[in-house]
Amino acid sequence: MLLLITILLVVIIGVSFYKKHQQIGIIATFALLLVQGGLLLDSQSHFGTTTDKHTQISQIKPIASIHANHIMIIKTIKQGKTHYKAFATKKPGSSKLSLILNKDKKVVIQKSADNPSQLLTTNTQYHYDNSLVKFLFTGVTSQGQLKRQVVTYQLNQDWAVLSKQQLKSAATKLKSKSFQARMQAQVKTKLTAKIKQDPKLLKQPKQLKRLQNELVKKAVGHELKQFESV
Repeated sequence: MLLLITILLVVIIGVSFYKKHQQIGIIATFALLLVQGGLLLDSQSHFGTTTDKHTQISQIKPIASIHANHIMIIKTIKQGKTHYKAFATKKPGSSKLSLILNKDKKVVIQKSADNPSQLLTTNTQYHYDNSLVKFLFTGVTSQGQLKRQVVTYQLNQDWAVLSKQQLKSAATKLKSKSFQARMQAQVKTKLTAKIKQDPKLLKQPKQLKRLQNELVKKAVGHELKQFESV
């Protein structure tokens, strides 16, 4: 409504001074300044509003997995003079990349052993409590207008956050003969120790294979962490 009043006052001022109705023009000018001041204050203070938070949860898949270690890709993108970070994962059931840019939003990565590997999008929005105030300031602060958005990646410890170059370097290291030899020696040593603790494992090939896979996973995961960005 105040935006409509602003337009109306501008028209009145123009017509008044054109027809030399100076007094009306001056009064309308003062009124316009008051309205503009109110609009400016509302753009900063958002009169008559409260804020509500709503969180949406969605599942995510890694870009790639190496021995059950999951990979998220990040990339720096320049727009003008500003640098942003793009975060890439996939949606379950889709092969397409899901990209989120930390432009006009805050992106957080939380790692914990108990995290279920999901994406939380929390929107803080303005809502009017008074219909009259809503009517006056419509167009300046809208009902449901976004105040802040925080995107949180909740990842478990099996995830690594890498740039494309870091992933390439990590893959080269993991494929190297020196790493493979060292990893196999470590796995063999630890498996031997496990068997000494529990000789029955020799008669449980599935359990033995599971232990071997877990040891390989940990060795690869440890190596990936050396290249990690965050």
